[in-house]
Amino acid sequence: MDNKTTKKSFDFNYLSVVLIYIWAFAFLAWTPKIKDPGSRLFPVMISIFAIALATILLLKTYFKWGKQEEISFAGGKMALLMAVFLVVYVAAIEVVGFYLATPFYLYLTMRVLGQKNKKLMLTISVLMSLGVFLFFDLLLGMEIPEGLLLPMFLG
Repeated sequence: MDNKTTKKSFDFNYLSVVLIYIWAFAFLAWTPKIKDPGSRLFPVMISIFAIALATILLLKTYFKWGKQEEISFAGGKMALLMAVFLVVYVAAIEVVGFYLATPFYLYLTMRVLGQKNKKLMLTISVLMSLGVFLFFDLLLGMEIPEGLLLPMFLG
């Protein structure tokens, strides 16, 4: 007699749904701090959209609608490393500001993702920051995070 029990594997879609719900509800809780009502609209819409998509994913997973695919964690280390870089980047924006943190972040991530052309990496890093400055800061007049150090040096 064969006493094999079938172990049900964990469906990572449920974890994804929980993380999306946490992110979306945290975002919704944060948006009332935005002073301008017009500026609040987009984050609220994105949060509601994320909640709707997470709910669809939850229903699709629970009722096994559609094609069920195996999840591969082959790129897990790289994804975790990129997540760490992103957290450090956000912290660096708070300290040194967007315009100093962004070129370093872009250069480093391109390097880690396998780009070998240093001139291209440097060019993209600088041009992206310059493009944000020209479009968002000068043209639209939006406030870009300066960090804590930049105002101390510029007075």
